[in-house]
Amino acid sequence: MAPTPSWVKDLKPAGPQGTELLSQERAKSNVDVKALSTFLHTQEGLDRKRTILKILQQEKVFDKSQNYFAGRIDRFETALARAKKLRQLQVKHNWTDTDKQAANELISEPGPYGLHESMFLVSCVSKREASASC
Repeated sequence: MAPTPSWVKDLKPAGPQGTELLSQERAKSNVDVKALSTFLHTQEGLDRKRTILKILQQEKVFDKSQNYFAGRIDRFETALARAKKLRQLQVKHNWTDTDKQAANELISEPGPYGLHESMFLVSCVSKREASASC
């Protein structure tokens, strides 16, 4: 393979970049970000996510740095491992359904049981609360 020509190495992206534009817009804004976050998510919700995020970051299985390079089978095996670890953490930390949902949102990837949980388990829990026949 031929070495990269120097003119290619000297190419610079045209400015301004998206991060620069975002910083400029944020500097113009007078919105209190913390107050808005608290208003939208409640302090309890923000604290819950912060606590759960700290737990998830300690687990190697939730590291996404190699996701791009993984093949289909590897991604499925990783999803199964993540689902198993998530269940173990739910039991270990005695998470409520709301806590588990927050963890799923923080993981931000579809799990192998997500459809089943959202269609059948939640429906059954709702029905069970309505009547004991579920």
